[in-house]
Amino acid sequence: MLKDELETLRLKQSSEYLKLLEVVKLTEDLAQAIDRRDEVSVRILLTERETVLLQLQEMDVAVRDCLLSQPEADAIRLSALLNGAEPQNPDEEALSAQVTKKQQLLEKINLMETALQSLQRRCCGKGLCHQTSIE
Repeated sequence: MLKDELETLRLKQSSEYLKLLEVVKLTEDLAQAIDRRDEVSVRILLTERETVLLQLQEMDVAVRDCLLSQPEADAIRLSALLNGAEPQNPDEEALSAQVTKKQQLLEKINLMETALQSLQRRCCGKGLCHQTSIE
């Protein structure tokens, strides 16, 4: 496997990580808006968050395209690394570290999403805010 492909994927994972940080910030802002019962801000933040999530989907497609352009054995190994496999050599370590960092942030976002949905149910269940789709 060439170092260039590993570096390309590491950079793509790094870009996705930065987008996920945007999701974290927007999710925090969204929770605050829901808590304040600020329907206008909720709608705006949901739209912004959806835009970032769509950008993440496009980035994921680019990663998949990168994998599909590789020889089969390399694609299998790269896919394994992207799914959290341990690096087998020093060349794979940077990508593996970036994948781990991204996975940890995804776990945080999942926890935030659960808390956000709970907050939304609590507020909207009492008729305190407009029912919106968080997902």
